[in-house]
Amino acid sequence: MSSATETSIRPIPWPTLPDATGAVADLGVLVPLAAALILVNGLDAGAVFVCAGLLVLATGMAFKIPFPVQPLKALTAVAVARELSPDVIHAAGLELAAFLLLLSIGHIADLVARLFVKPVVRALQLGVGVLLVVTAGKLVADPPELFAAPASPWPMVLAAIAFAGVAIAAQRRRYVFALVLFGAGLAATIAATRPDLAGPSFALPDLGVPPAAAFGTAFVLLVIPQLPLTFGNAVVAVNDLAHEYFGERAARVSASRVCLSAGVGNTLSALIGGMPMCHGAGGLTAHVRLGARTATMNLLLGSSFLTLGLFFAGQIPVILGLLPVSVLAAFLAYAGLRHAWLVSDLRGAPLAIALVAGGLGAWYGNLAVTAALALALEYTRRFVAHRARNVA
Repeated sequence: MSSATETSIRPIPWPTLPDATGAVADLGVLVPLAAALILVNGLDAGAVFVCAGLLVLATGMAFKIPFPVQPLKALTAVAVARELSPDVIHAAGLELAAFLLLLSIGHIADLVARLFVKPVVRALQLGVGVLLVVTAGKLVADPPELFAAPASPWPMVLAAIAFAGVAIAAQRRRYVFALVLFGAGLAATIAATRPDLAGPSFALPDLGVPPAAAFGTAFVLLVIPQLPLTFGNAVVAVNDLAHEYFGERAARVSASRVCLSAGVGNTLSALIGGMPMCHGAGGLTAHVRLGARTATMNLLLGSSFLTLGLFFAGQIPVILGLLPVSVLAAFLAYAGLRHAWLVSDLRGAPLAIALVAGGLGAWYGNLAVTAALALALEYTRRFVAHRARNVA
């Protein structure tokens, strides 16, 4: 793998096949989480994909580079495990939106982001990368019932073959081969299942505000564990990575603007019945490493989501189940490895701090642990070094 500081991410003229490959690269995260919120918690499928599509389109237009949109992972995990109602989930979305919008005022987020120095950011990226690889393994070892996957061990075998193909295609920048893999997997699933799909039927989501009683439960169970992860990974880390990948082309991206984007997006999503969302750094690596170079990626993905939500809401679970789970896992594993590898530009004590904090956060499945530990260790190291210089 090449250095984390490589500057070879070059723009490609619109439209491009690589942008299409990059558009599907992160579905291995979005599809299972969105499906769980729809099937377990009862969120409206049409609203979920309308809101996701609008935010994907808006961020592409606002930032002018490929930019990720993902469900909030910690929040979704708790909501699904506790089978929380849509009202509680939407209340949490409004509360998180309020925090993010407050941080966007007067560049507060940019000031707070300065505390997240490079070892802290790299620790978060390492933790996210490891968790993406683990998620990919779980996706093929025990595919969710949503997917029409073959019997074991075929998902694992197919994922290994797909991973090799994806890695070769990405390394040689022949992204069309990765897209062909995805298309072949989709065609094979459709041929095997022969789904009975109805024609399109237009429907708009309903507008509503969660009841006051939902906000207390939402804050304690969902917002408190999610907020540190959201700011560390989906604000600071994604801002850092956007500038690393795209340089001057990412001039529109800042911590405050990312907070504003997620805040506005979550406000709209909560009011019309969608899911809480963020701009995860792992998603950016997935899109970029599988070919996305322009905001065309957001146009392709966002318009697809919007079409699903507006015209095929009742059939979304069936349509999502047709996606090739082995290929999605391969995309996810490759993106996770590339994301974790960003830590390779550190040396000495900063590297050790990132490895320890990132590893522990991944072990516990809680990147708030990573952020807290990395901040404590790095600033302790700086304090001790400063005292040593003064004594000398």
